[in-house]
Amino acid sequence: MKLGTYQVKEDVKIPVVLVTGFLGAGKTTFINEIIKSHRHLKLALVENEFGATSVDQDLIVGMRSENIFDLSNGCICCSISNEFSLTLLDLADKAGEIDYLLIETTGVANLSNVVRPFYSDEDLKARFNLLGSICLVDALNAEQQLQGTEQQMQVILSDFLLMNKTAGVDEKTLADLERRLLAFNSHTTIRQTNFSRLIDFQLETFAESIQNRFEQKLVQPVMFRVVETKKYTTFTHQFRGDVDLARFQYWFNYFAAINQSHIYRVKGILYPKGSPEKVIVQSVGGAVSYEGGSFISPLEEKVNTLVFIGNGIDNERIASELDRYLNHN
Repeated sequence: MKLGTYQVKEDVKIPVVLVTGFLGAGKTTFINEIIKSHRHLKLALVENEFGATSVDQDLIVGMRSENIFDLSNGCICCSISNEFSLTLLDLADKAGEIDYLLIETTGVANLSNVVRPFYSDEDLKARFNLLGSICLVDALNAEQQLQGTEQQMQVILSDFLLMNKTAGVDEKTLADLERRLLAFNSHTTIRQTNFSRLIDFQLETFAESIQNRFEQKLVQPVMFRVVETKKYTTFTHQFRGDVDLARFQYWFNYFAAINQSHIYRVKGILYPKGSPEKVIVQSVGGAVSYEGGSFISPLEEKVNTLVFIGNGIDNERIASELDRYLNHN
């Protein structure tokens, strides 16, 4: 199926889930929980820890050692990014042997640099399908850890936030923390837990559930909404009707590239002209991804939605530029 310059490939890709989060938030425990609850699947893991020798590999249970790839002595988002890409390309040869790939980042990873290759590297795009990112938040120490820029960006760029270690935190503090997290990323999904356990978490439905939650949050037309915090702005823009996808891509790909320094993430739903499916558009760090979404119901009102998260966003200029570009020659 072809939509404008967007090509839906029939090739088998390895689905990828990123697991990031604060230092000590329970990432490795969460991955162990995933492994235990998905013994019916063939999983592989790329884990990244600082230091010449990683101890986390010894903590992973229930997975074949040849499917665990340890990248230590650096961070995959910067100092060993080439090694990370080479490891992924080696993994691509196992496409028929791996059902899902889990990637665990360090607690101080720049998530933008981890996500970007899946959107910008043509080899990786052809072989992997990034389903989304999960960020674990240490509810006991979140107030202090959320002061860090890397932790804030992990929250902003994640599709699913897991507030862990909640048993030792009172309800008011948890409610305040949830509001704060939503101020950073109003369209994410938040769940609370202890010991990194989510009984109903399923890798097979993870991407669909993220998309459904995202669409549910956008049911009410807002047309234009700006939410500002001290450091970040979330700008939601909606416009009705069918979209000339090729024309949109021509504008958006350029827009994302030249604004990457202050627009950290864009996520949206488009209704392409002549297509039976919606398209999910995402941008992280200037790199762009277009994926097929859910089918369009004949009774569904076609409201395209774009959510921009960044710093110093000129929302009026974006709305005007997009309207002018899509509706005028």
